[in-house]
Amino acid sequence: MTLITHAYARTADGELRTLDAAPPRNDLAGPESWRVKVYGSAAARALGLTLLPTLATYDIHAEDEDLDVLEREVQVLLGNTVRWPEIGLDQLRFRLLNILEAVRLARAEGGGVYLG
Repeated sequence: MTLITHAYARTADGELRTLDAAPPRNDLAGPESWRVKVYGSAAARALGLTLLPTLATYDIHAEDEDLDVLEREVQVLLGNTVRWPEIGLDQLRFRLLNILEAVRLARAEGGGVYLG
């Protein structure tokens, strides 16, 4: 299985509308194993991350101030990719940039980000 990320906005009737990223960005956030291996790892927690490590147990729906937390934590991971030497740098960076694009789209539409 694969972790995905996408931005969403709520319609007038409360339904969620997915906001698609434009290439080269997409909805890939890593293999399912990254829930524990990257996002929920001891290394991520040691960096002070609090929201992303929750992926170890459940999906994330970030809205409002959680969008700021999500963006900050992804930026921290981008600055510390050497903590996961077994994962290709390009692969990790690409997926983290996909999450940041989802945050950007969510803010533009007043919505949120799904990650799971």
